[in-house]
Amino acid sequence: MIALVVTLLCLPLLVLDLMGGHGGTSSDVSAVDTQAPEPSMVVAVSPTDATGSTDPSTTVTTAASATTATTAAPKATTTTTAPTAVARPQATTTTTAPKVAAPAPPPAGPVPTASEAAFLACVRQRESHGDYTAVDPTGTYMGAYQIYQGGWDTVARSIGRSDLVGVRPNRAAPADQDAVALAMLRMYGRSPWGGACG
Repeated sequence: MIALVVTLLCLPLLVLDLMGGHGGTSSDVSAVDTQAPEPSMVVAVSPTDATGSTDPSTTVTTAASATTATTAAPKATTTTTAPTAVARPQATTTTTAPKVAAPAPPPAGPVPTASEAAFLACVRQRESHGDYTAVDPTGTYMGAYQIYQGGWDTVARSIGRSDLVGVRPNRAAPADQDAVALAMLRMYGRSPWGGACG
């Protein structure tokens, strides 16, 4: 392509050189058409004789059109494609509600000695015949050990069992009644039960 363009542009010089080889000089060039439009090159070379007249039979006209000398190269098309976003799996956080554990049962009360156990067994039998839900006819003394509410609440507080304060003794669990009775025995001795189991 470039060689074609160079050849077409150099063709007038070649013609001039050839004419110069036949006895002409650079003054032999009589006319150059400068009225040609910009995109084309038209060179008219006419050899002259000694009289200065032009021989029309030897006129060489060279026309090179820029449009014929130029071959349009295909335009390079660049297509930029945005990179495809790769979807990352989203982290899934599963939060489970914490399990609400039932309150731990209070620690078992102190273990009674053999004499304390024997005394409390006697009190249970004498006061309620071993019935932990018993209530005396007046409604004052309740449970297996027939403890009144005020004494029950005082002993429950003193052993750190505020969960038992206000609970009716006959409605408390048998283990809780045993713990409060043992604590009462240790705090007040046998007198709350009259000393009959003595």
